[in-house]
Amino acid sequence: MNRRAMVTTFVMLIMIAAGTTLHAQTVKVTPLGSRTGEFCSGDRALLFEDPTGVRLLYDPGNTVAGGTDPRLGDVHGVLLSHAHGDHFGTAKLSSDPATGAPGCAGSTTTAAANSNLAEIAAAKNSAILAGGNLAGFAGTKVAAVLQANVGGCPTTGVTNEMTFPRTSPCTAGVGIGAKRTLRLASATRGVQVAAVPADHPNDPPASLLSDPERTNLTSNSINAYVGLATGFVVTFSNGLKVYLSGDSGLSSEMSSLIRGFYGVNLAVLNVGDVFTIGPEEGAFAVTDLIRPNAVMPSHVNETATIGGVVQPGTKTARFIEMITARGSQPFDDARSLFTPRRKVSVFVPLSGVTIEFDGDARCVSGCQGQ
Repeated sequence: MNRRAMVTTFVMLIMIAAGTTLHAQTVKVTPLGSRTGEFCSGDRALLFEDPTGVRLLYDPGNTVAGGTDPRLGDVHGVLLSHAHGDHFGTAKLSSDPATGAPGCAGSTTTAAANSNLAEIAAAKNSAILAGGNLAGFAGTKVAAVLQANVGGCPTTGVTNEMTFPRTSPCTAGVGIGAKRTLRLASATRGVQVAAVPADHPNDPPASLLSDPERTNLTSNSINAYVGLATGFVVTFSNGLKVYLSGDSGLSSEMSSLIRGFYGVNLAVLNVGDVFTIGPEEGAFAVTDLIRPNAVMPSHVNETATIGGVVQPGTKTARFIEMITARGSQPFDDARSLFTPRRKVSVFVPLSGVTIEFDGDARCVSGCQGQ
């Protein structure tokens, strides 16, 4: 073997080893629901931790006990898909999620005057990532908690990089097709958050509005509007790409954008039906449009588990059954009649149970999947 070939081979071995090490690092995903070990009706919140230490809270909703919830730890960024109260958090958990009989009954909440999200961001000095108008609106709620102004997050470079930890919360508006990067000051790599379309209303609850707007709007049975709802694609430092659907309806962009451009390998899909896509539509989105390696259902609006076991006859069970059934069939398109669909692993988000994924969305710990 000549010198050039030896050098080329050596470089390739280094690159392969580096890639293997990168994908061996894991992203930790911890659902923060109303009852430890269960998947309940109001559960929305997911806490992501990158190998570099960046921690992101997605749609905190009403099942986190404000900024003092011991399950939180550091929260560098809060991702808010839209302004509805079950995502913004018009209430907060007031009972211990680890106590009580198996199942979802018994958890209690109390009102959060300025929103659960605002209390968390104020306590953790978090950046709030949302559509521009919504980020600004959320900032006013954080300001009300702190009794101090909340400014925009400073960014640097072509990747709109924000560094952490911060000494105060800030707002980070992000438009559809735009992105920001969150990086710890001690790290050389960051986590990229891109905003993607979500077909869903985006109107804050009346309880978060002030008068005269509150009275004027409610007396006419209409709501305020704070811009477009969003989903997110989060690219972690180990290569994992996660699609967070928000409450989006079924959309062709799940194929052209989420799969075609971003190439996500883990999807979190809201499949409660009525207000979001249902389990059948969700299974089609997963197996035919997005085609990830793994998926987690969310926003199911039901008691999905008892004792951590998915209950027969639930929408969650239907979603899992449909993905399993469709995954064993070829695509409907005659041009790919003999091309099998990808087998997609389904992981049920049991509150407090951390699931760890490598860069290819393979589960390496906490794998209570199907």
